[in-house]
Amino acid sequence: MSQLRNPWQLLFRVYRYVQPVLEREFAAWKRRAEAIPDPELKKQALASIETKKFHCQGGSVYAAQVIPHVETIVPLIVAYQTISDYLDNLCDRSTSLDPQDFRQLHRSMQDALTPGAPLQDYYHYRLEKEDGGYLASLVQTCQHFAARLPAYANVQEKVLEFSTLYSDLQVYKHIEPRLREGELLAWWDKYKAGYPDLKWQEFAAVTGSTIGIFALFCLATDEAVTPKQIEAVCEAYFPWLCGLHILLDYLIDLEEDRLGGDLNFVSYYESEQEATNRLQYFYKQAKASVRRLPNPAFHRMIVDGLVAFYLADRKVNPAQPTSYTIAKKLLRQAKGLPSVLFYVNSLRVRR
Repeated sequence: MSQLRNPWQLLFRVYRYVQPVLEREFAAWKRRAEAIPDPELKKQALASIETKKFHCQGGSVYAAQVIPHVETIVPLIVAYQTISDYLDNLCDRSTSLDPQDFRQLHRSMQDALTPGAPLQDYYHYRLEKEDGGYLASLVQTCQHFAARLPAYANVQEKVLEFSTLYSDLQVYKHIEPRLREGELLAWWDKYKAGYPDLKWQEFAAVTGSTIGIFALFCLATDEAVTPKQIEAVCEAYFPWLCGLHILLDYLIDLEEDRLGGDLNFVSYYESEQEATNRLQYFYKQAKASVRRLPNPAFHRMIVDGLVAFYLADRKVNPAQPTSYTIAKKLLRQAKGLPSVLFYVNSLRVRR
């Protein structure tokens, strides 16, 4: 992987090489979504595309490390993230509260990461089924591009592990509100011995990120990747970078989720001060953990970019005092040229 040493170089590569491929792929999936026959599936597919494009934009930044492989990595990331966002809408905003339905839908995410895996009836447990091949095409696109990664076999076990944990979270957090906290706590009991530094809601947040998978995709472009490098990336991303990513996502939605009665992992902190301390801790640990990674400067910029990208959102404003206060403290902690530059760029992208 070619080294990225400063934010100017990163932004140049993103806009020169990554963005054109992203826009092409994203437009193609939007056209496919517009052709979905079932009105409810079409509605949720288009809603996920129209409101969550920034997930694909953020994920595709990883391709800036591996420009010779941009025509493989960007289509793979866009297709996989599009599955994630589409299924999130189907579970969160659609017609079902059935965990069996959610589990079956999310099998597509593991099939997508298993080249050659046969397609399943992912809509088996729901009324709406006719998507015109939309989800199947997303799965097959991921399989095709994953198979083109020279060292994919070396990282496949870990990406499947992260993907399965992601799917578990989506099942538990979308069931009936009276049941979800109990299911999440029972799930946490299986893993808490391995993560003594985390609280239950932080572990859940960690599993909700796809960026660890994207980091491993990029690592798999190098035929000479070593088990030690794979382990270092996994330990940095799971829990620290993935946790920072999703806790920031929940932070900016704090007030909106409170009004809507939706699950929000940041709301489980006992005070604003505890929330501030824990997010600052995740930031500090993320910055420290990337020192051992291949291309550490790139991953340091990812940490600063996460803070900038989420805290540039319109929802971070004085009308929402808790998230606004925490955001200001995090931005002060993430000081320096990269953070300022990424924040200004994020304002342009997000607003």
